[in-house]
Amino acid sequence: MHERLHQVPAFQALAEGRLDRAGYAALLRRLLGFHAAIEAALAAAPSLAAYGIDLAERRRAPLLRADLAHLGAPVEAPLAPVPAFATAAHALGALYVTEGSTLGGRHLARGLDHLLPAGEGRGFLLGHGARHGAMWRACCAAIEACGAEPGGLAGMEAGAGETFAAFEAWFSRPSCMALALPSQPG
Repeated sequence: MHERLHQVPAFQALAEGRLDRAGYAALLRRLLGFHAAIEAALAAAPSLAAYGIDLAERRRAPLLRADLAHLGAPVEAPLAPVPAFATAAHALGALYVTEGSTLGGRHLARGLDHLLPAGEGRGFLLGHGARHGAMWRACCAAIEACGAEPGGLAGMEAGAGETFAAFEAWFSRPSCMALALPSQPG
């Protein structure tokens, strides 16, 4: 499923530097709809504090809102339908997906060099900045600890699979394709 997400036209256009401002703003709003919904679902899930995870420091919806404000675009978006997470393992599976998405963000951010001054309007893509490595390692340590518990691995796999599926469904909707059509080179 992860590989299919790389085929989403708006992400391909971003990586190739083919999005215009309107297309980038539309993509950010779509991402906001997903991340705001997932962050709310994670906040409602059993706490991950026992695994050393502070969800507040991992919220990315505020970064999306700041990027949208920088573009002068609306800073609210419809929320994506996302799963509920009944266990900490389910929630850690979802967190794996959202934190994992930060890994490619820096690469994608370079696709905006033609559109925006360096570093501006791409806070979401740049993720946790200088803390990125430490936060990813903490996420991996939490996943390893949970995976060693009875039912932990199965719960995380289910949470990750459901989150990937929700993301794919959200970005496969015709309204998403219409909102984030890349500009044509030329």
